[in-house]
Amino acid sequence: MTIKIPVVLIFLVCLIALPVKAYVRLDFQTVDMLTYRCYNEQKWDSVILVGKKALHQDIDYYYLRVRMGIAYFEKHEYFPASKHLKKARQFNSGDPFVADYLCRAFSYTNRNEEANLLKASMPVEEKDTVRTKPGFLEQVHIETGYTLSSDRAPTNLPTLMGKDSIYGEQDLYGNNFYGSFGLKLRASKRLSFSLAYNYLNFSKTKYIQYGQAEAHRDTIIKNNSTWNYYYSFPWKIHDTLFKYNVRQNEAYLAATVALPWGIKVIPAVHWIHVGYTMTNPGFRTDSISDTLYYSVSDRVYHRFKYPSGVYSFIEKDTTFNNYVAALRISKDLGRFSLVFSGSWSNLNGKTQEQAGLSLIYYPLGNLNFYGATTVTGFFQGKDQRLLLSQVIGAKLTPWLWGEVNFYYGDFTNANIFNGAVVYNNSDMIAYRGGATLVFVISKHIQLSLIYQYFRKESQQIYYIKTQDPVTHGINEIQQTQNNPYNTNTIIGGITWKL
Repeated sequence: MTIKIPVVLIFLVCLIALPVKAYVRLDFQTVDMLTYRCYNEQKWDSVILVGKKALHQDIDYYYLRVRMGIAYFEKHEYFPASKHLKKARQFNSGDPFVADYLCRAFSYTNRNEEANLLKASMPVEEKDTVRTKPGFLEQVHIETGYTLSSDRAPTNLPTLMGKDSIYGEQDLYGNNFYGSFGLKLRASKRLSFSLAYNYLNFSKTKYIQYGQAEAHRDTIIKNNSTWNYYYSFPWKIHDTLFKYNVRQNEAYLAATVALPWGIKVIPAVHWIHVGYTMTNPGFRTDSISDTLYYSVSDRVYHRFKYPSGVYSFIEKDTTFNNYVAALRISKDLGRFSLVFSGSWSNLNGKTQEQAGLSLIYYPLGNLNFYGATTVTGFFQGKDQRLLLSQVIGAKLTPWLWGEVNFYYGDFTNANIFNGAVVYNNSDMIAYRGGATLVFVISKHIQLSLIYQYFRKESQQIYYIKTQDPVTHGINEIQQTQNNPYNTNTIIGGITWKL
């Protein structure tokens, strides 16, 4: 034995040290002997090294896949471990020892659907060796949060109308409350459902500023036979505001269908009911009559007429429903997952389509470090946008997980997470970023703390005067301007895994 071990080690070193172009031909007997010895001696890196070279030379059999799968498992690289263990079961599906390792590899990477499928496919006498079959109710999740907005009051109120001082309007989002309740239900070995109810309450204020010429009686001068009235028409500025709340009730339903070959298909639908008080400004021109002079001789007040603008503000309760239909298809590729997503929605009187591609990667072969990069095309009539997002997560301690994310692009009227989160407010989103902490309290309970930062822009409406070059008449043209502001959101949640 003391002579053979160095021979094995020398052989492995030679495999590593050979140039890339060099070709060492292995045979079944050599591969089987080396992987068996290294497996028994728990030299997991050597098992993997020899196994990779054997597979590259089309040497593939049951025990090779078992040894490679367990080697990766013992190195806590559960994604490649499951790949090789699944291949081993294609050679021999009746080994409960392999099924146990594979089921745990699925569970340690949150692939519960695959674990449940494996459990359901096993004979009754072997099921006790793997994780317990879940019941109908798998998970309950509750979360709530509050958003602080810097847009609660306009910073540009003195110039809300613009330089022409005709009319200005700004509809500002203030603070808001958020609450959510969700369930995950297991219908069969291949089908599960995710249900959620969300409630949002936005505090909003509509600021309006307008100017108009208003008659002012300056003086009365008495002559021999008349009393003459003299007026001026100064331009006066008026400010008004209307406070109201936008209440939003949402229902979300998604079905996860686990197909063979590591494919998942997740159709989803999201219903959004919005209610608020809408304030519609109106303007009309009235003809006003006032005293021009008083005649002493006939004791009659002689009057004159002049036009005057009158603003009115009508409040009306408004409700409407919006819908989002989404589809997500994912394929496991070892340390990677490829995700195709698409959606259709009818938010705020417009129709939107989205198509996205995501790459999820696990460099360490487990959930201790992961990332997700997503590119999405957004189409709303002639409005076409490219939306980008990046997520990076890591296991910080045995009981704490952390994640940071950044979303770039205008996500107004867009959705993320397969339609679960919808950005249907009227303000433009420049970008958003955030962080999440997940505290593992026990096997069944997790706490989460989420922070989100948004950079948004609210729309200001005002008018400018222009002169027609042909008629030389004065036209009033509506203009818009976006004013930036920030929001900061804190969300706390608890999850029960049954």
